[in-house]
Amino acid sequence: NDNHNGGNDNEFPESVPLNTPARETLPSHLRLLPIPGKGLGVITTVPIPAHTVVGDYSGEILTAGEKDRRYLESQSHLQTPVDKAWIKSRKDRQQTLTGTYLYGIVIPPSSSSSNVGVQEQTSMSLQQNAIYVDAEDEYCSLWTRFLNHASPPDANVNPKSIHESYDGKPRVWFISNRDIRAGEEICFDYGDDYWLEEDNPVV
Repeated sequence: NDNHNGGNDNEFPESVPLNTPARETLPSHLRLLPIPGKGLGVITTVPIPAHTVVGDYSGEILTAGEKDRRYLESQSHLQTPVDKAWIKSRKDRQQTLTGTYLYGIVIPPSSSSSNVGVQEQTSMSLQQNAIYVDAEDEYCSLWTRFLNHASPPDANVNPKSIHESYDGKPRVWFISNRDIRAGEEICFDYGDDYWLEEDNPVV
């Protein structure tokens, strides 16, 4: 969306070094800056109207099995050579392995499952009927990986997703849910299932 008027980029500090592929995708009207209590976050230097597509959330596409084997200690004994090479690549490039940048997308039942009994369908794990966009690796993701959590009304963008877009791949994107003022941090609500019991999220 090109309707970014009324802001002055010179009023805002320069971004932290944009020295990875994800950081290099940051649009010119945004800044990547340290946010107290949150690490890095994204600040807009211009107003963004409501209902604007702000950006796509992109990353590696993982199945539920790949996600579990690579991120869960309890499943690590099931890792394949591909999984181990993937983990080594992350470590070699000094990329983290927290599993906290995953966005799950539910795959709707296909026509091929029409013969499966209703009881069996309803008992299937939701997780096994999902794929995951993993934006943790800054060499495989976009600037939206830096969007922090906020609770409404501070959460000013909402995520949208589709399991199969025009290119046959899943897509996740963010749309502004209200007018966003210049100088605001762009945030979304991570949802209750993101947090562990011991977490104390910054709201």
